[in-house]
Amino acid sequence: MTDTSSSAQLVTLQGLNAIEGGRKSNHVYCDLKRRMVLGELTGSSILTEQAIAQDYSCSQGTVREALLRLEQDGLVDRKGYQGTYVTQLSEAEAEAFVRLRLELECAAIDRAARRLDPDVRQFLTRSAEEYRMVQASGDIYNMVLLDRAFHMRLFEQADMPNLMPMLSRILLQLHRYTISQRRGQDLWRDLRPDPHREIIEALEDGDPVMCQLRMREHIMSNIRTFAPLMFQRIFGEDLSLVLSSPAPAFALDPH
Repeated sequence: MTDTSSSAQLVTLQGLNAIEGGRKSNHVYCDLKRRMVLGELTGSSILTEQAIAQDYSCSQGTVREALLRLEQDGLVDRKGYQGTYVTQLSEAEAEAFVRLRLELECAAIDRAARRLDPDVRQFLTRSAEEYRMVQASGDIYNMVLLDRAFHMRLFEQADMPNLMPMLSRILLQLHRYTISQRRGQDLWRDLRPDPHREIIEALEDGDPVMCQLRMREHIMSNIRTFAPLMFQRIFGEDLSLVLSSPAPAFALDPH
């Protein structure tokens, strides 16, 4: 597998990895998060501050700070002296997250399409290009980082700051859930080779209705690929019929 993180072309990814470095507590937080998203740490894993401190050669105070952030992400449940447990996402919770994500991102892209500035457009294009490069190497976690950065930057352009923490948590949990459905498989091979291109094209055309359609297609096609039974429960059998129906209602002024 190619070490894509060393490529000079992956400017966005290098920036994201730099963010995941820095302070020791941030390194511990980001590495534990990575292991949870990839399924290396699961609901059967019990974490103790002492053991983590030994693993990462740091103080328990540093570990405590990292665990608090993971708790805010919904990735762990801290139970005092009993230890800290990695959470599990139920099917009902995952379905609810899918519905919430559709509503949030369809509302956001409608607003973003009306106010997209050149810097954001450049970031989206660059991160989508890097995603394609990383996908070719099969580096799942860096794909997660780039995909999440793409969606969060687009959502930021919609100017709904109070909803950004909610979307951040939803994306993180759904990435973890979909990866868990295909653990041990080369799941990147089943992904579309350029999944963000049609979203960017719709944004460049400035058509809010088409932007919503492309966003829905993007989200739903991934669910159909990695959780087909969930897709059927939420949307039914025919993707084309679902995509041709009106976007989900969301009580926000698009302007």
